[in-house]
Amino acid sequence: MRSLITLLFLTALTLHAEDKPHFNLRNGLPNFQKKLTTPGDDTRIIYFGGSITAGAGASNPKFCYRELLTPWLRQENPKARIQPYNAAIGGTGSWLGAFRCWNDVGYYRPDLVIVEFAVNDGGLPEDQVVASMEGIVRQLRSKTPSKPDILFVYTLVAGHLEDFKNGKLPPTMQYHEKVAEHYGIPSVIMAKPAAEHILSGKMTIEAFAKDNVHPTDAGYALYLESLKPFFQASATFTGSTTVSLPQPLSPRPMENARLVPYDWATLDSGWLGWQLSSTNRLPHLAVSNQPGATITLKFKGSQVGIFDLIGPDTGNLEYRINDGEWKPKARFDKYCLNSTRPHATALEQNLDPTKESILELRISEITPEGSKGRYSRLGWFLIDGEAKDPNAGLDPLVRIDNIYQGMKPVTWTAPTNRWQNLSQTKTKLANGPSFRMVMLGDSIIGDTSGSEFEHLLARDYPQTKIKKTLSVRGSTGCWWYQEENRVEEYVIRHNPDLLVIGGISQRDDIAAIRSVIHQCRAKLPNLEILLLSPTFGAPQNAHNKNWTPQPDAKAYPYRANLQTLAQEEKCGFFDMTGPWWEYVKTSGYALDSFKRDPIHANDRGKQILGRLMQRFLAPDK
Repeated sequence: MRSLITLLFLTALTLHAEDKPHFNLRNGLPNFQKKLTTPGDDTRIIYFGGSITAGAGASNPKFCYRELLTPWLRQENPKARIQPYNAAIGGTGSWLGAFRCWNDVGYYRPDLVIVEFAVNDGGLPEDQVVASMEGIVRQLRSKTPSKPDILFVYTLVAGHLEDFKNGKLPPTMQYHEKVAEHYGIPSVIMAKPAAEHILSGKMTIEAFAKDNVHPTDAGYALYLESLKPFFQASATFTGSTTVSLPQPLSPRPMENARLVPYDWATLDSGWLGWQLSSTNRLPHLAVSNQPGATITLKFKGSQVGIFDLIGPDTGNLEYRINDGEWKPKARFDKYCLNSTRPHATALEQNLDPTKESILELRISEITPEGSKGRYSRLGWFLIDGEAKDPNAGLDPLVRIDNIYQGMKPVTWTAPTNRWQNLSQTKTKLANGPSFRMVMLGDSIIGDTSGSEFEHLLARDYPQTKIKKTLSVRGSTGCWWYQEENRVEEYVIRHNPDLLVIGGISQRDDIAAIRSVIHQCRAKLPNLEILLLSPTFGAPQNAHNKNWTPQPDAKAYPYRANLQTLAQEEKCGFFDMTGPWWEYVKTSGYALDSFKRDPIHANDRGKQILGRLMQRFLAPDK
């Protein structure tokens, strides 16, 4: 009966102009729909696109299709915990999208990724569009642990109207549809109902989009209406939950495209790294305005480019590959005159990905006409292949010492009462022969662990074999770990001497942390537990916005409540928020200089966390 109802519903949806639906279900969204009904779990949607996904044209961003769809989905699925993420950058298409796919999308373990790049891909050759869109799909399906469902959406510009009038899809949408069909990805041609409204006289193009591209509030409302029937249909459609990865359409799909930090390159004395950025898409920058100042990067890959910040004082660049001829690369353009924006560009393509290449990039001597300077502000290299971290392969202790060497030292002094409720930890670290700890939490705890501070402790306690186990789930706190005996898998089976609980994803749920403490001690009565207050995260997070040197219940209740919980449950407590922020404030660098994205620590940021952990657990002097 259900399948008959579904068939009738889908048939009704398709009975409009030309009897063709404006969406293609293909394999549907089976994993996303399943996640919507999973109690207690966040369902993560990432909106991945250009300026239309960002909300350009709306009177307020809350009226764009992205901001309209999320509350509608919550209304349709009242028991679901839907968490949206905005990964849109205006003026960018799928080529840059392939490079930033992991950092901006895959890392966050989404359940659904809505991809909107067709407008910005307009005018590009089919082979390039297919290669970049396949790169996005293949990265999400092969490298992203959550194996998210994917939805392609297509938006309208005035130049598309003639194609829709003639019953055709615009060329770029056809290219995207080839990829969608090949991988069984559903798509919604949001442009089609909008074009029908305009062509039938129900709405003028000016009422839909004043600039012929970016929708007005009324235009975005039309997009929402075009999405509703697709999601209603996908809710009753049963597709395969098995993710497939067929042979690619493109001879070189951009599945190895990645953002490479500029500090993996060699900067000569004319460049200054770790400088403040005006956009969170480029957390920090390498900056120079000195003619001839050069950056050199070794890599293997089929193409290389840069992702930088350009504006009124931007200069041009020159580059060469493998000691070849220097080539000019203009960066300043007419759009730089009054504004600053992140911008990506290719330098060299069709390289042999099996051979090492050496890129040299330098500041041009000539100041561009109309520019106020010769500045270059480099955020990332774009490599479709691989580049080597200069510290990779080194002994771990040598590696982290190399990173820390160029930083202001951490001088924080641990409180004398830090061993309260951690007496066994103190004894086992001092006397050995072994010590086991588990780090439980979210990706911030992952970054704390990623500092590899256990090697610093091993240097402090040479007689003890220290084993650290990272046991995390992204964007997750004890509200999740407390359910379904998950502590067995995440904690108990590792039989730790010390359990470290922290992160920024606890939802301020003190009761859930208490529950995890009780469950763990029921199985491991001698287990000691250390609670960490939050670090890093988004600027709007309360521990950043309302920072105080010491826990303050009025400024940020959770931090103070965590300290109280530690006292009540006889746990150790490390108020990491205080010394971490204090270090950043006095370091001479902005917080973003210690981040790899708007939320997470880069290698330098990890060393702040690691050195603080070392000092907290260091031997008494």
